[in-house]
Amino acid sequence: MRNILATILTILLLSPAAFGGSCPGDVNGDGFVGFDDLLPVLADWGECAGCPADLDGDGFVGFPDLLAVLADWGCEPADPESVLTGVVINAWTGAPVVGALVSVDGESFVTGDDGVYSAMLDPGGYAVTFSAMHYGTVEESVVLFPDLTVVLNVALTPVAPVVVTIATSGDAEPDGMVEATAQVVVLDGSTVEGFEWMQTGGADAAVGATDDETLLITLPPRADFKAELFHILVEPPIGPDDLPPTIPPHEGEFFGGLQNRFQVVGLNPFSLEEAGLVSFRVDVTTSSGVYCGEGSVHSALPWQPTASLRNVPVGVPVLLQGREQASYAWSLALPGGSSATLTDAGTRNPEFIPDAPGLYRLTVDDLASGSPAVIDVFAGTWRGIVIGEDADGHPVSPESCVSCHSLLSVDQFTPWAKTGHAEIFTTNLNNSPYWGPQCFSCHSVGYDPAVANGGIDDTVDFLDFLGAGLIGNPSPDNWSTMLDEFATTAQLANVQCENCHGPQSAGAGASNPAHTQHDPRVSLSSDVCATCHGEPLRHARFQQWQLSGHANYELAIDEGESGSCSRCHTANGFLAWLPVLLGDVPGDPTGSIDVTWGIDDVHPQTCVTCHDPHNPGSTSGIDTDATVRVSGNTPELIAGFTAYGVGRGAICMTCHNSRRGLRNDETFAEHFGTSEATRAPHGSAQTDMVMGENAYLVPTGFRGPHSFVTDTCVACHMEATPPPDVLAYNEGGTNHTFFASPDICASCHDEGVTAEFIQDGVQSTLDVLQSVIEVAMLDLIAEQIAAGNFIDLNGAGVITDVALVSDLEFGGTRGRQAITVTFTDDTTLGPFRVTDVDVVETASSTVIGILYDFADAELIKAGWNWGLVNSDGSLGVHNPSFAYASLVSAIEALAPGAAPLAPPWVQTTWSPTVGPRP
Repeated sequence: MRNILATILTILLLSPAAFGGSCPGDVNGDGFVGFDDLLPVLADWGECAGCPADLDGDGFVGFPDLLAVLADWGCEPADPESVLTGVVINAWTGAPVVGALVSVDGESFVTGDDGVYSAMLDPGGYAVTFSAMHYGTVEESVVLFPDLTVVLNVALTPVAPVVVTIATSGDAEPDGMVEATAQVVVLDGSTVEGFEWMQTGGADAAVGATDDETLLITLPPRADFKAELFHILVEPPIGPDDLPPTIPPHEGEFFGGLQNRFQVVGLNPFSLEEAGLVSFRVDVTTSSGVYCGEGSVHSALPWQPTASLRNVPVGVPVLLQGREQASYAWSLALPGGSSATLTDAGTRNPEFIPDAPGLYRLTVDDLASGSPAVIDVFAGTWRGIVIGEDADGHPVSPESCVSCHSLLSVDQFTPWAKTGHAEIFTTNLNNSPYWGPQCFSCHSVGYDPAVANGGIDDTVDFLDFLGAGLIGNPSPDNWSTMLDEFATTAQLANVQCENCHGPQSAGAGASNPAHTQHDPRVSLSSDVCATCHGEPLRHARFQQWQLSGHANYELAIDEGESGSCSRCHTANGFLAWLPVLLGDVPGDPTGSIDVTWGIDDVHPQTCVTCHDPHNPGSTSGIDTDATVRVSGNTPELIAGFTAYGVGRGAICMTCHNSRRGLRNDETFAEHFGTSEATRAPHGSAQTDMVMGENAYLVPTGFRGPHSFVTDTCVACHMEATPPPDVLAYNEGGTNHTFFASPDICASCHDEGVTAEFIQDGVQSTLDVLQSVIEVAMLDLIAEQIAAGNFIDLNGAGVITDVALVSDLEFGGTRGRQAITVTFTDDTTLGPFRVTDVDVVETASSTVIGILYDFADAELIKAGWNWGLVNSDGSLGVHNPSFAYASLVSAIEALAPGAAPLAPPWVQTTWSPTVGPRP
């Protein structure tokens, strides 16, 4: 009963009439009681149910209604506002919190010096949020009544006893003077007692007294910043602490950075930003403890993002790298009209600024070869090629360019004109309210306000364009207006030929002398793309790629001069081989290619290996239509089959296969008794596994379920798995580290299904097969010894008695099945390819064959199956049932009954549910 009465009382209190908030005698509802209300009472006098004048609702207009009007004569309703007020204090000290934000019903109020706030609000119930810098947020509920003041006091809890930040000011440039000041906010009532400063990162700076509130800093000289820049260029872009668990920390030398060769150095925005970063820390001691703050000085360096091309713009510094050696004495030959000088000529990394178009020849002795190393650098000015748009809105280029580069050679203009590169400036000008000159360095040709070299900022109508009101005011006609009214600026808009090939002009209508030359203007290095796609957070494909296996320069260099291995281990080889593989150029796809490059020109699988820069697609982001050089169906792979309908994963499958031709029970007779029987799958045999190919003792040619996922490899490794968060804004974009997360399985399968769910069962079965093979190998060796022979381990040792072998480990090396032998005296030899393990007749010391010449077919097949599952690397995730069946069938062939119990996710017998290959 008490609750009911309280509810009724609350309703009455909230009624404006209870507080004079309305006038009951206001018959006509005009907000004032007077003659206009009296007349309806008199007119309706008598029985009149539902009449407006029946104020008491008894169905009769009479004296009670008349008296109600007279009683309210002259009444005007009151404004029923309420007051919410209070004080916000520090929960630890009780001190007022100045500048706290009180948010209620879309309005905000700020506390004064005394911590007090006050707000006029309509009656009703509200959620009130209290927040302040360095304090936790508090939310309270309150009910406000008309014409009443409600007091709501709040205590906010500090996020820390003392908060320390660092503010900097001064000249943030080489040799610049900067002041760093510790800003201390004491929240626990303690007293500041002292300061201690230290540098925590970047090139070494000179500092003043380190025990004051303000630290005086002399930033490093140019030479020290330069050394820091080159250090960053050779190191991984992020450290182990910033790597997601998907990516293993790099151990040993990093092979994805600047290489040890004579070259023009490419600089990306990230490397320059990191090189200019000088970081500090201050420890502040108060009566309650020691608290630290961290801050950085972002120094403006004298270099600019540049590709590693030997065709460069006038006025922009060119950095060089020499092969590591004891000494350097660089010289620079200048073109006519130049007075450029070479800086740091006695170091590994000299530099110069070309001041006139022409050829700059740099020469230095290569101490390793005994010959001079010569680097020809061509300098020029920007030109631009956009002179209009076609009916579809795509850019139109001059006939002088198109006539050669479309009609007389490969047509590059037609595909380029439909790409995102050709329309990035256009699209943003027409659609983005946030885009502007800060984006021009990548979205146009030659934007660099510090240099006059014919770039977009140097055109005669550039300033007029900036002031025309087009930028930041989206309209579908903006680009057309720019073409009509600011044609010389529009000529250098969007990403064009020169962005990737260097400047075209030499001024005064002349062409850059590099125009007719290939090498200075074309590079397979990812540095070319990194000038724009190497700027975290939003544009960090380059840094992601550096963390991937595709950036392994060491492997590329090792395999770079092989006409066979370079086909997949280098960008150079792949691009030479692909036309043959696709049938566009005559030749044998399984044969070696001609190696026409030197070791200093070798690059691993860089951006242009997978993407044609003239046709990269038009849209990035979630709905990307990025193109790759092989898509949909693969050509016939070196593994002997074709993968159909695999989307953009086809580019991956072109190399990620076993590369040994078809290997199954039907083809085994072709290899049995030959050295081909000793083969193991080439590493990275993922396509075979996904497509259910190239295993013995099981049916083959039956695709695994994952082969039907749209874009196959790309779906899991690049789209479902996000990039590292420090290299991707909101983890957006495709993941160019290519490492797949084990947690993404649950995005399609039942919750809780992870890669480990599959891998544990496959790994244990793989281990069983390895053990069974090792027993069979020892038995084979024992049989040969019993037959009067011994085993020669490629001249490194012999086995004359298996009792002298404490361990034999089966594996693979250099494309062959292999063994490693440990003897009872703890000597370990190997691994040896089984092609190098000879059976020698003891009596005559005559080699009578290799070990596998005497092996049963089941042992050879089992060794292949082990290698297939092992080299796939996913431990069954790519095709769980096929992987498991390949292992179990091999175990049962060698040791019936030895196979472990089947995991819950697979049947003991491989029984595919989808059709074989066409």
